[in-house]
Amino acid sequence: MLSLPHLPLTQGVFAVLGKTTSAIAASALVAAGLLAWSTPAAAETAPQAAVAVPDCVETDLDDDGITDELTVTNTCSSSVRVKVVLAYMTDIPCTTIRSGRSVSWSWGYPGRFDGLVDC
Repeated sequence: MLSLPHLPLTQGVFAVLGKTTSAIAASALVAAGLLAWSTPAAAETAPQAAVAVPDCVETDLDDDGITDELTVTNTCSSSVRVKVVLAYMTDIPCTTIRSGRSVSWSWGYPGRFDGLVDC
């Protein structure tokens, strides 16, 4: 059985393990700290400029409860393609809405409606 010398608490575990192990352990702790504070690569990419939807596209948002509901109505003379942009959730992909038609979506907390963009 391995017997470790009795050391005062102020010397700690790294003193028992030796300088090489201490350096490796310290490097690992620093690396772990840097990883914890780094941002994901996706967050570093610049978002593309959003294109506004035409004025003939109307939105009706009900966000009074736990579940939000959005209805988008196309009053344009032709079909439109829109994407629902959400905060804290994955955006709703581009959807074609024919002239004179409406499409509804709903999502739960923590999602929040951030806008509608043209596809």
